[in-house]
Amino acid sequence: MKNIFLLSFIFFFAIVLQANAQHKGSGFGLKGGVSYNTSGKYFKDAGSIWKEPSSSTGYQIGAFYKLASYDIFLRPELVYSHTKFDNGIGEIKANRLDAPVIVGMHLFKIVSLVGGPSFHYILDDNYDDFFESTSGKDLLFGYQFGLGLNVGPVGLDLRYERVLNDQKLNLDQVIKRKDDFRSEQVVLGLSFQF
Repeated sequence: MKNIFLLSFIFFFAIVLQANAQHKGSGFGLKGGVSYNTSGKYFKDAGSIWKEPSSSTGYQIGAFYKLASYDIFLRPELVYSHTKFDNGIGEIKANRLDAPVIVGMHLFKIVSLVGGPSFHYILDDNYDDFFESTSGKDLLFGYQFGLGLNVGPVGLDLRYERVLNDQKLNLDQVIKRKDDFRSEQVVLGLSFQF
């Protein structure tokens, strides 16, 4: 039984390595993942995260096109994201379309270094409960960077994302002061390139 398992593992590993050699080029793909979200105020958010870790998790699902040339690639993506986090007075939620434009470089054949700008269009949110004014704030701009692991057509990446647009939280009702909010998240994504 051990020999059958060992032979199966070696056969599977050989197929993955062969697929890796063939899938270094351009192509379409699908991706999905989970995200950990925060307001950018780590010490303030730490209390609520410690009490309820799942209150700051979200998810993503989408598609991409990878345009590759040697070890450098361009990967525009279109992703639906559901984000949420607890800011201490309530849970802030947003559903949005994200469009990161990732530039990457393959290192050591299976590892990649990625980064680039990201554009966000808010579809639905409960920001009115917490922000002074959200008019004109449906389109946001930010950036992403991180590392990826690519084995054949399958990729696993870990990215940090930050939105650069400031939002003003209206906390006057609770603590009599105003505070800035910049959406930040860490995303663990799984992708498959066709």
